[in-house]
Amino acid sequence: MTKDTRLKVIAIGNDLYGDDGVGNAVLNVLEQIPEMKDVELIDGATDALGLIDHFSGADHVVIVDAAQMGENPGTVKIFCKEEVELKIEMDNLSVHGISLAETFNIAQMVDSLPEKITIIGIEPKNIGISQKLSNVVTQSIPEVVSNIINLIHK
Repeated sequence: MTKDTRLKVIAIGNDLYGDDGVGNAVLNVLEQIPEMKDVELIDGATDALGLIDHFSGADHVVIVDAAQMGENPGTVKIFCKEEVELKIEMDNLSVHGISLAETFNIAQMVDSLPEKITIIGIEPKNIGISQKLSNVVTQSIPEVVSNIINLIHK
């Protein structure tokens, strides 16, 4: 990634629903890493349409979210925006209104879709009402952080 490229990392999810809060846990780790100081870190919460506002001014957006992909809990998968509908069986955002795929379609219609979007999905173990992440999902956080740092250096 060149110095001119504007990267944003957006965490999606709800901390009150167990593993659905993994995105924010990743942001908390990223905030402590000096090389992330020029990267905009955003808590996207559960507002799918609100993501479009965050796309503004970005060349590359990395979205971190708990995603039910039919994998073992804690599995981390990386894919591009075109793969969203194929890889995610149940988009947690759809519980809050619309899916990521629908969000990307709307952003494209209003000419707000960044050139590159990378989605990092983490298979949740528990998305029921809870205030902590499962151990297996917590253990996946370093892998997610490492993948984000690698994206910066590409």
